[in-house]
Amino acid sequence: MKNYINTMECAKGGKMKWAIINDNLHVGYIDICSQNLPEAVFKSSSLKENSVVPIKINYCFHGRCEVMLNCGVTTFVVGNEFALDYGTSGNGEAAFFYPSSEYEGVELILYPSVELEKELSAWGGDKVIQDIMNKFKDKDIPIITPVDTKLLRCMEDIRDELVNFTDINLLKADVIKTVLLLKGISFEVNNRRTYYTRSQVDIAKKTFDIITGDLSKRYSAAELASYFGVSESSLKNYFRAVFGRGYKEMIGEIRMQKAAELIMEGEKSMGEIAEFVGYQNQSRFSEAFFKYHKMLPMEYKRIKYIAKKDKNAV
Repeated sequence: MKNYINTMECAKGGKMKWAIINDNLHVGYIDICSQNLPEAVFKSSSLKENSVVPIKINYCFHGRCEVMLNCGVTTFVVGNEFALDYGTSGNGEAAFFYPSSEYEGVELILYPSVELEKELSAWGGDKVIQDIMNKFKDKDIPIITPVDTKLLRCMEDIRDELVNFTDINLLKADVIKTVLLLKGISFEVNNRRTYYTRSQVDIAKKTFDIITGDLSKRYSAAELASYFGVSESSLKNYFRAVFGRGYKEMIGEIRMQKAAELIMEGEKSMGEIAEFVGYQNQSRFSEAFFKYHKMLPMEYKRIKYIAKKDKNAV
């Protein structure tokens, strides 16, 4: 199989870049600004179906990635965390979700084979793949842990090689170095990590859909908790677990980001914008906008307008 680089632009910004080093080694850089991967990804040979269960190595530079496990629960990989998985997590479109609508990370996919073991043995990694597979025999969850300095450097090197691609052999060397470092990874389960059921995650996601579906309406956490038949504290805990921020904090941020977007579009008056994002009182809207953006709405409009003019003049 010939190696190649495949770049996919994401509709809402960002991109993915995959390298097929050989039949047994695939590596990708993911930098997206949406909650889901573009559909084109699942038609790509980078994520093609394979009868061999792969070993997956994921590192998150920043953002949040939902990890759906085959045992029926969910957890989340966040910035500076490393996940090592062999047959424990789900696959397909439903298994890839980025709650904060931003994610940057690197993924390595290794397909265990005699050829791969031979290749790694030549680099001093005798039976490293078989060793990983053996350690996962009695596990139903992936290993998720913060990276050490050596692994972090490898992930940064892989990202740089993929973004500024120059030589497939340099990229391959970085990938192999990463795999060799796995020998030093502890396979002890982190008992402090929290896992959530599918229904708990669904409540958080549906809560998000309701509060963002129409920003002019306001819902208290107590109202939504009653709607879903859970306590207010439970709903807030589920929401923070999935999105990494509190209910009140996140909805406030979404309102202010939407307000800024509408100001730049210039099609609505300040009063209309305030009402659109849930403020009947324009004074309170200005106060909230200033607290988030560190300037009043009209000043924001002037500064962004001038910056846009200057950019177009260049």
